[in-house]
Formats: sequence, structure tokens, C-alpha cells
Amino acid sequence: MFNWLDRAGPFVDDDKLHEEDDYFEFADLEVTATGLGEAARRTKASEDCASYSFEGGEIDFAVDPLEVDHGLREERYGRYPVRNHWRPEALIQHAISSGPPVNSWPVLVEVARTRFPHLDIADLHANATLAREPFEASVRDKALTLMGLLNTYMAGRRDDGAEGPVSKEVIEAHFKGERAYFTGESTSNENKFRREMTFVGRDGREIFAPWHGKISHRFFRIHFEWPLAPEHRRLPILYLGPKITKG
Repeated sequence: MFNWLDRAGPFVDDDKLHEEDDYFEFADLEVTATGLGEAARRTKASEDCASYSFEGGEIDFAVDPLEVDHGLREERYGRYPVRNHWRPEALIQHAISSGPPVNSWPVLVEVARTRFPHLDIADLHANATLAREPFEASVRDKALTLMGLLNTYMAGRRDDGAEGPVSKEVIEAHFKGERAYFTGESTSNENKFRREMTFVGRDGREIFAPWHGKISHRFFRIHFEWPLAPEHRRLPILYLGPKITKG
């Protein structure tokens, strides 16, 4: 196993990145021809990369970042912080977040479905309202932030649907107060826009969803089913687009 890890991979499939002054050290040990050396070269080239290390040993690699020196000791060219993981879940999250660039509504939906397994995300991009809206990075970033919070809430629910400590923290921080990210519509808006706020979930259910997450830029909203029945393990995300009740 260690011979495979050290000699044959498992994560770098590309050719070695060219570096004219190709000498790197970590903790006074040469790492030029190792995975850490390659990660340092790619970090220097502003590529998204990270190393994975085992905890313990004579040198404890359970540190983030790993500061790798470039150049001989008597003539250093620079020091580069290599992102480092030693817990599998952190490595998995980094790998997921390092996917293809999110530069369209369909890709946003695809990436969100991969990144947030506790959400049941509808074909948001197929809605004509969103499809005719120009894609914008600030809307993308806030949408992913809001869905990330909802995913955290769902991950913290117990098997019987009861809220665990993490779920309760999300409720206290983001569902309550004047500046809450997530709110419900007023009774008058619920009555006036009931048809517009009724969506068909991926399971075929017709869902009235007046609860939404707020994106202040361009007055966008994310509508989701709320409250969620205890037997449901994933939270339906039903709409992304301009505020339905404006005007």
C-alpha cells in the first residue's frame, strides 16, 4: 500500500509541472520528487491543489497549510503554503468543491446536487423564469451559501426528524431575527401568490412553499418546503429566481 502511495499515485494523473529551479524542502527535508513537491509546484502556479497526510510520526503532518520552501537553503526563492488534509471528510469536501467552474444555471444545479446530499434539488434551471435571467457569480455564491446552511440543518436532524444541536444552531442563527436569511411570506402574500408559490417536487408532489432564502442582489429567492415532515430525509429546493411577490 505504501509503495503504491509513494511511487504510483494515487491522485496526480498529469505530467510533472515544469519548474526551472526545481528544488523544494519541507522541514529541512527535500520533497522535490514527492507528492508534496508537486503540490508545492502547483500551489506556486496558483492551481487548486492539496496534499493528504497521515497523522503522527517523527514529523506530524496534521498541519494546514504545509509551508514548503523553494530553492536551496542558501538561496531561497520563496515559501509556499500547500493546503493539507489529514481527515478523509475534509479531503472529500475539497475534491467536491474543486469541480468544474460554476458558470451557468444548469451547472449550478449539478454542482449543488453533488455538494449537498441532504437536499432534493429540483430542475431549477428548467424554470423559464430563471432561464431568461443572466447568470451572475454573486447570485451563484449566495445561492450555494444558503443551500449549504439548509444542508447543514438537514444533516443535523435525527432519524425521527427531531433537530439535533447543529440543526438548532442553524435555526437560531438564520431563521430568527430581523436579518434572518430564511423567512416565510406574510399571510396576505401567501393568499395572493399561492399559485405562483406552488411547485411540483421531484417526487411528483405538489408543494406550497412560501418559505424562502433571501438573495439581496437582484432580489432573488430560493423557495423550499417548510416545515418538513419527520419522515422526509432530504429537503426539497423548489425555486431559484427573482422574488415572486415583488410588485
